[in-house]
Amino acid sequence: MKRMFEAVVFGGAKLFWDYRHRNIDQYKGYYHWHQCCEMLFVHEGTGHVVVGGDTFPIRRGMLFFFRPYQLHHVYANVSPEQPYTRTIFHFDSQLADELLRPFARRHGLFAALWQGSHPIQAFDMKAAEETVERNLDDYDRTRQEGKGEDAEEIGMLILRLLDTVIRYDPSGQSRSPGTLELKSTGYVQQAMRWIDEHYQETFYLDDLADAMHLSKFYLSKLFHEETGSTLKEYVTAKRMRQACRLLETTAKSVEWIGSEVGISNPSYFVQVFKHEVGTTPLKYRTGFIHSVHGKGKAR
Repeated sequence: MKRMFEAVVFGGAKLFWDYRHRNIDQYKGYYHWHQCCEMLFVHEGTGHVVVGGDTFPIRRGMLFFFRPYQLHHVYANVSPEQPYTRTIFHFDSQLADELLRPFARRHGLFAALWQGSHPIQAFDMKAAEETVERNLDDYDRTRQEGKGEDAEEIGMLILRLLDTVIRYDPSGQSRSPGTLELKSTGYVQQAMRWIDEHYQETFYLDDLADAMHLSKFYLSKLFHEETGSTLKEYVTAKRMRQACRLLETTAKSVEWIGSEVGISNPSYFVQVFKHEVGTTPLKYRTGFIHSVHGKGKAR
C-alpha cells in the first residue's frame, strides 16, 4: 500500500537517482511527501501536479521542485500509446546548500525554493528542454562511470539546472500559475484554499459546497477530474501532514494533536494515521527523534 510519508532510503549515498523512469500502465498517484528535496523533470506525458494549493500541468519540459516534507500529488494520464517518462532525484537540502554557496545567485534561488520563499515551484522549460536533458544525460553518464557520488558532480548537476532556470526565466516570475495554464477553473483552487483554512475543524462536504454555492456532487466531480484525487483524500492528506508536523515539533499528546487537525476521536485519529502514514503517531514521533539524533551524530 502507498503511504503518505515516503522515506527516501539513501543507503549512505548522497543522491537518490531515478533516470528516465517510464510508465505505460495507469499511474494514479497519491498525496505524499519526503524528508528531502526532490526535483522532477518530465520527458513526456500528460497529467497534473498538485502542490502548494495549485494545480500545474504535466507535459514535456516541465521541471518541478518539492521542498522537504512538502505535500504533493502527481497524477499522470498513462497508456501504452501515451507513456509517462520522467527523471527524479532526491538530495539532502543541507548538502546542496553547502555545495552551492560559492555561487551567490544560484544559491539564492535554491535557498528560496528550499525554504519556501520562492513563489514558483513549477517551471516550464520547453524552450530549454534540450539543455536540461543534456545536463541530465551528462550526470547519468557520470554515474555509469562510477563518479556520480562525487560532491562536485552532484553540485554541478543542481547548479546547471538552476542556471538554466535563471537564464530562461531571469525574473523568476514568468512561470506563475496563470502563465502555466492551470487546469483548475478556479473552483478547485477555491476548494483547496477553504480546506487549508478549515481542515483543523470538524466539517462535512456540505459545508464546503455551501460556502462555494455549488452542489457537492458537482464539486466532487470537478475536483476529481482536475486533481485525480477526491476531496476526502485531500482533506486527509492535509490533516495527516499537519499531525506529523505537530508530532515532530511538540510534545503534545496524541489526543491533543488529533483534535488540532479536526479529528476529535482519539482512537479514530490513531486508526487514520496508521492507515495513511504506515505507523502509529507515537512510533512516528519516536522514529523522527531518532533520525534527528542520528543526523546530529553524523555531523
